[in-house]
Amino acid sequence: MEVHVTIRLKPAESFVLDLLSSAFPNVLDHPRRVGSEEEYIVVNKDNGTMANTLTILPNMMAGGWAPKFDAVTKELVGVRKGETEVGTDVGVGTLEVGFPPVINLLDHLPTREEILREVDSYLAQQGMWRLDDYAVQPVTVPNFEHWSPKGRGHFFRTFFPRDVDVQTASAASQVHVEVTLEEVVPVLEMLLALSSVLIALNANAPVWGGKLDPNEMMAARQHFWDRFTPQKGCWSNVHVGLPKFEPPYCEQPPSSLRQLAEWICGTRFLVHIEKGQLVTPNATFGGWCAQQEDKLTESQLREAYESHEGTLWWDARPRVPFGTIEVRPSCQNIHSVSSDALVLGLVENWRNALDHVRHSCTHEDWRRLRFQCLTEGLRARGIAEATRNTLTLAKEGLIRRGFGEEKLLLPLYRRVDDLTSPGLEKLHIFNEGGIPALLRHLLI
Repeated sequence: MEVHVTIRLKPAESFVLDLLSSAFPNVLDHPRRVGSEEEYIVVNKDNGTMANTLTILPNMMAGGWAPKFDAVTKELVGVRKGETEVGTDVGVGTLEVGFPPVINLLDHLPTREEILREVDSYLAQQGMWRLDDYAVQPVTVPNFEHWSPKGRGHFFRTFFPRDVDVQTASAASQVHVEVTLEEVVPVLEMLLALSSVLIALNANAPVWGGKLDPNEMMAARQHFWDRFTPQKGCWSNVHVGLPKFEPPYCEQPPSSLRQLAEWICGTRFLVHIEKGQLVTPNATFGGWCAQQEDKLTESQLREAYESHEGTLWWDARPRVPFGTIEVRPSCQNIHSVSSDALVLGLVENWRNALDHVRHSCTHEDWRRLRFQCLTEGLRARGIAEATRNTLTLAKEGLIRRGFGEEKLLLPLYRRVDDLTSPGLEKLHIFNEGGIPALLRHLLI
């Protein structure tokens, strides 16, 4: 029988610190593993409009995939085979594929291609097409009805202002990398700063809803996450992108695991699923925990924390369930594995990469550069040099691993040499021929 946690005797910050300390090993007894989570915009192939990815799931079940149902709505939202998961994301027009973690990214490529071929065959049966080189729905204007039938999504779409609906039209390329306990805080600091480089290299969403992004963002899908900021945190921008680490904590990123735990507990706890019901606290995570004195078991409190951690929409965030740092700012594009390799190499070489981050400019400068890259991609002032330095650091880390994964960086070197983010080509095509020309390019 589980022992109930008394929050008064064990403050939330201490509980979170213990969770972090137990989730990440002191040493890795194997080469560092990496796992990809890829989101793809799925369209109706005849006109490029938003398709409903849910319609392929019954056929996938008939083909041997196991069903995955939402805990609240009981709706079918995904399928699983082995360690691979396929399902709808925030919106029904976005398909997410979660691949199993691997030690060698080169060995991952054949498995990845095989799974995507299978997924594409199910999509083709429904007249759908997966956009593997674009990160936002190009034609359909996203709205309230496009949210996936998930309990959390039902809460988000009513809690936030209506412009949060744009998130149903977004597709990211995300990656998890194993880290040790010692690495959690410094690797977070390093990757949050270098999110500007990932945004610039992968900016690929200039046109959506049939028009140019109203803010002229090259990486519009990453900017969509700012819609989740209003009414959310205790301080501005506290849950999205590059955290500002504002008082009462610190002006710089946390220098210790305890500071990170305190900061996580100081952010607003949005939503939690308990026994199939939505719990929507109106408090910080730490404040909510204090209200639960003597009511929760150890496992219940851990589940609540994992729900909270899942709504910390930073460009890089700790993930206790997996013992990883998840890196999130890249737009989906045809060379997404290259960015996985970039992140993996940086983590392998984190000491040198962190030294570069700290000595090249301030964290405030990195934040400013990030927002410039949302609009200008690799043509933002100063980003080309920063990107070349970052690629060099990642290459060193990958060479140290000894698997030959450094060859995966070649497409990124070409991008920075040409100062061409992948969205720039789409922008030129749209400017020359409008949506019809863009669709002809995307649907081949």
